[in-house]
Amino acid sequence: MKGIELKGKKEREFRAKILVGADGAHSVIARKTGCVTEPDPRHSCAAVRAYYTGVAGPKDRIELHFIDEVLPGYFWIFPVSKTEHNVGLGMLVKDMQGKHVNLKEVMFNAIEKNALFKPRFKNAKLSSEVRGWNLPLGSRRQKVHGNGYLLVGDAASLIDPFTGEGVGNATTSAKIASLVIEKALKLNDFSEQMLSEYADNLWAELGSELQTSYNLQRAGKWKFLLNLVIDKAANRPEVREFIGGTFTNEDAKKQLYSPLFYLKLLFA
Repeated sequence: MKGIELKGKKEREFRAKILVGADGAHSVIARKTGCVTEPDPRHSCAAVRAYYTGVAGPKDRIELHFIDEVLPGYFWIFPVSKTEHNVGLGMLVKDMQGKHVNLKEVMFNAIEKNALFKPRFKNAKLSSEVRGWNLPLGSRRQKVHGNGYLLVGDAASLIDPFTGEGVGNATTSAKIASLVIEKALKLNDFSEQMLSEYADNLWAELGSELQTSYNLQRAGKWKFLLNLVIDKAANRPEVREFIGGTFTNEDAKKQLYSPLFYLKLLFA
């Protein structure tokens, strides 16, 4: 039997046959079980975001801007309603530390001084506080199971290293975990060996895609490659469609990482 203790004014203890750690990027369960100790700067993304009203420009698309200050990260503008946008940026913790970057300062500098964004934010107003957080990326496989417990989603460090998106992988991990838990309940076996089936199935499903995304993240440091792709995309609809597909299609991601893809672009 496994369980968890809650300590406050009153200590309470809950016990169950299996504990599922679905408590996010700063998972207490991941730390208490020893699956995570210290965040690895090479496999963690730091990000800041705020909400703005009155941002000029498109209201029907997600924008990713690869500005020099945060490469291979990006600056984003996401519409969340007809009047409000989610605005922020993120980059690898290792790169942020190496360049001594203050993400909050970089975000405000981009908004206030970058010629591309300054006119769009002329009449915009900050409608929230600026919040920051670290995200554990799936470019490093951490332990996700043990005697009587499983980790899913951000707690299992499944955030895509290329896009920073985590909802899809979290949903996939939950589905895989549910099938293994169902089997464990039928067998009344919650041992680490039994629950290793979850880890095996998880990496079989997501491992290749996460590795491809990690390769793309590293390739994003090469500014000339980004400029080549974006320039071609600006003039060719089929390239734009292909790049859009890399966010949801693993085969497209693999092609984007292939040197042959860039050779084709050069002579297209």
